[in-house]
Amino acid sequence: MKIVEFLNKSLKSKELVEFFEDYDVEVIYMYDRLYEGMSDRYFGKIAELGLEFSFDENKILKTIFIFTQKIEGYSQANIGELSLQDFPTKENAIDFAKKNDINYKEGNGKFLGTELDWVKLILGQYSIHYQYSGGALNQVTLQIENA
Repeated sequence: MKIVEFLNKSLKSKELVEFFEDYDVEVIYMYDRLYEGMSDRYFGKIAELGLEFSFDENKILKTIFIFTQKIEGYSQANIGELSLQDFPTKENAIDFAKKNDINYKEGNGKFLGTELDWVKLILGQYSIHYQYSGGALNQVTLQIENA
């Protein structure tokens, strides 16, 4: 499956409806209950595949989180089955970007006490963000640029 092809699709698109029905996905509606001016959002997950989906207020898929390590009730995703490039290290991702003339950003920092490294490959209308912890890939995020 080419998971990236789901980006920018409607929650009610044929492709997403069929995929979500195959895995009995429950979509959760999150609204601005505190009247803070936040947009409504919709979320779904397939824990056994290590996937989480985030839709905007118009029910358009803007972000897919892929957990490459078992975490918080999610199984480890298989990157190859999702038709994504697997980069075991940050350096591998940067080398790939340079060799293929792909724009990228990189960085590091501490989040909730954990040191993280990351590389974001910018591929036209979407990006792929590879996040590393302890030198190992732990999450990949597919996102519509300017979402």
